Amino acid sequence: MSRTPQQRLQDILEAIDAIDRADVVLRAHDPGDEIALVALDAIQYRIMTIGEAVKALPPSLRNDHPDVPWSDIARMRDLIGHHYYRLDAQIVRATIQAPIAQLRATCQAALDAG
Repeated sequence: MSRTPQQRLQDILEAIDAIDRADVVLRAHDPGDEIALVALDAIQYRIMTIGEAVKALPPSLRNDHPDVPWSDIARMRDLIGHHYYRLDAQIVRATIQAPIAQLRATCQAALDAG
């Protein structure tokens, strides 16, 4: 059975919360430290989850919120999935911070609106 748009929005919010938790761990450790690498893996996995959920949202929902970089978010998922060997932790963190905050606000507002 397919997930509803509301379920997908909730999935996105849960993934963002997990990214926030993993980012705290990542910042607390040296980049090459095993714990930092596990935290980065967790962040990348959650970005992939977000990208899949974003791709499955109805176009009408995405069109109602043109300020969110939907296609960039989906492309980041594809980059992680297909070009994992080119990833740099600093670049991943820098490129997701503003879009993730914007995505969180939009998803929460869409859920609140019903």
